[in-house]
Amino acid sequence: MSNRLDSYLSASEGDLPTMPAIAGQVVQAVDNPDSSIDDIRKLIDQDAAIAARILKISNSALYGFPSEIQSLSHAISLLGTMTVRNLVLAASMKDTYKRFGLLEKLLWQHSSLADPTAAMLAKYRGIAVDPEIAFTAGLMHHTGKTALANSHRSEYENVMMTVYNEGRSFTDVENEVFGFSHAELGAAVVQQWGLPDALVLTIQHHHNPGMLAELDEGVARMCALTTITSLCLSKLGVGRSKPLKGLNLCAQPAWAFLDLTKDDVDPILNSCADRVKDSRDLTS
Repeated sequence: MSNRLDSYLSASEGDLPTMPAIAGQVVQAVDNPDSSIDDIRKLIDQDAAIAARILKISNSALYGFPSEIQSLSHAISLLGTMTVRNLVLAASMKDTYKRFGLLEKLLWQHSSLADPTAAMLAKYRGIAVDPEIAFTAGLMHHTGKTALANSHRSEYENVMMTVYNEGRSFTDVENEVFGFSHAELGAAVVQQWGLPDALVLTIQHHHNPGMLAELDEGVARMCALTTITSLCLSKLGVGRSKPLKGLNLCAQPAWAFLDLTKDDVDPILNSCADRVKDSRDLTS
């Protein structure tokens, strides 16, 4: 951890995102083999807004069930506890923002659509990554941006303007301004939340292709998938002022690491665009 990141964490403790209480309890319940569907339902029922969003998403085009799901118990039994855990995280993460202006809207749009997109791409031929873990990594990979938007909003608005206007990378501009990147900060935040080390490493290195050969194979593939998901969304303009049309996916080390070729570009981008269209309920 860099000295400047360590200093930031010490000085900004009150500004760091915290995992919403209900989400944390649901994560613990799902990880507990003794928990029942009813135990999980009772936790979600404590937050009417989250419960309503879970039902709304369960009935959306994202899942496409033939008949309406009218109860949380029905949703949990159909979707499975891991999927419901991820939907609770997705439904509650919006609360980690202290404000919700244009900056936060763009960040939230990208993060909330990265999770279902990553889960979809995890099943693309040969990628071979657990879709449930991919969903969480997609949702959490920009947690560091949320933290910086909370603690240094005007500075981070300037970072985003520089990135968009000059075509530079977020990590380069963040390192110039703060001395660390959102990836490093996000890893520190989710580590404080007690989330798995594999997720921490994925968030920490999703902008660091040089680490792919150094990481455990499973973590490296998750890291590469998170990178590709984020790049595909940026190319489509998700969470940006306009599409990043000039981005060459084939030139990205993560693309080659997953054994993807130029023939995969159009199928993957088309699939991502379809998944974004079907997942809009996650952003509302």
